[in-house]
Amino acid sequence: MSVLRSRGFAALLAPLLLQGGCADLPITPATIRAIEPQRVPQAEQESVIAKWREAVAIANDFLASPWRRSLPAGRFTLDDGDGMAFVTERGTWPIAVRCTAWGDLCVATGFAAQEREWGFVVGETGAERDERVDNSLFRRAEGWGKPPAEVAELILHETAHVVWREGTIGSWNSVAYYLEALFLLRTTDHSAERRPNAVSHEFGWYWQAREQPDFATFAPWQQAIDDHLAREEDDCDHGPFADEPDVSFRE
Repeated sequence: MSVLRSRGFAALLAPLLLQGGCADLPITPATIRAIEPQRVPQAEQESVIAKWREAVAIANDFLASPWRRSLPAGRFTLDDGDGMAFVTERGTWPIAVRCTAWGDLCVATGFAAQEREWGFVVGETGAERDERVDNSLFRRAEGWGKPPAEVAELILHETAHVVWREGTIGSWNSVAYYLEALFLLRTTDHSAERRPNAVSHEFGWYWQAREQPDFATFAPWQQAIDDHLAREEDDCDHGPFADEPDVSFRE
């Protein structure tokens, strides 16, 4: 159902272990097209960008569907130069993607990304010809290309962190996040992961319904989802929520 998540105990330590890391590359359609063709052929560059655009379209279809509960209504945009943004009636959140040393440690320890106030970081994967295409937004750690739906789920999960300011979003939140992870030994059941995990669950249900037409009308599946939503789970917290996302910090 769900695709690779961005959490893990070792990955939580990335900012503490790799401060001062040298890699820091913005990932946008424009920076991908700036790669020298001898490193990554132009046709492959365009294929990666097309997959990203398809992932954004899938994410927007999910956001417009009844499966969305834990993110506010909105849609993603993908600009050639500025990259992604999440646009809602309350405001616009930049969802920038950067390939950094922090992201490299996430990949090395088996995870995909880590949230930041302005978006999220990813790390090198696969052939490592150029980090702007061989990174964990587009590829799994083993180097295999991710399908667009897997890219979409990662974008949605990390966007939930940014919108709800949960996780390593700002200095104080980061300290609290690491303290809870270290002293309470929490990873996927971390209190700051519950809303992002709920978004990942909801996207998984949406994707099943989209790919399997009988999913949405199959009573046992629907009962299992209803039971899940009715319970207070340790690893997720589904909306809709009474509180509104804080837009005061947005650019």
